[in-house]
Amino acid sequence: MALIDLKKKTRIVLDKRALPQPPHCRVGLCIDISGSMHNEYQDGLVQETVDRLLAIAGTFDDNGEMEVWTFNQGYSTPPVARAADFGSYVKKEILDNPKVDKWGGTNYAPVMNAVLDTYFRGASVVTSGGLFGLFKKTEQQSPKDTHIPALCLFITDGDNSDAAEAERILRQAQKYQIYWQLIGIGNDTDFRFIKKMADDLPNAGFCHLPNLRVSDDAIYEALLTTELCDWLRKF
Repeated sequence: MALIDLKKKTRIVLDKRALPQPPHCRVGLCIDISGSMHNEYQDGLVQETVDRLLAIAGTFDDNGEMEVWTFNQGYSTPPVARAADFGSYVKKEILDNPKVDKWGGTNYAPVMNAVLDTYFRGASVVTSGGLFGLFKKTEQQSPKDTHIPALCLFITDGDNSDAAEAERILRQAQKYQIYWQLIGIGNDTDFRFIKKMADDLPNAGFCHLPNLRVSDDAIYEALLTTELCDWLRKF
């Protein structure tokens, strides 16, 4: 399935939701890379999912880019995914990338903080200078396009170990123009935490997928919900 065909499928769902011309929206992906996700990465299911989500990014964002974060007990920031990465991103930029921390446990708060820093708050960046780079300087890096809403597609196959901190961050995030589509995959957990957050917060939704082998049509129906489209209509 080519990217252009997947984009057509996203448009069909958006037409059904009465949102044929969606507003400009930045799209980011947070995807679990804890130990329990190992088979999904090795079997190519994560790559197939990234390809499908690139179609959503290409529909909502003029440049077709999708920021990507992987998370376990901490998080990593692989390069931005682009249309040219279709079919190859996961192996090249995640599995073969030594800077991406892989497997381990599951925390949500660190990566959620990173998303907010990237899209809205900015982050402190440490740079080296002087002879042999011995002098360190901390600069505040301001994010761009903070007026543009963001959609964060958050995929996990297990509950987190930092519920209180993650809840604090999600509640604080209500002041920003961000929608969290919280996606639980598999049947080994009840996803109690992200279900509760979706119930409590107007800018968060929850959907459950039995696995990542669902059809293209099914995943777009699950992710591009009426609630999300109603939220996007405000912009």
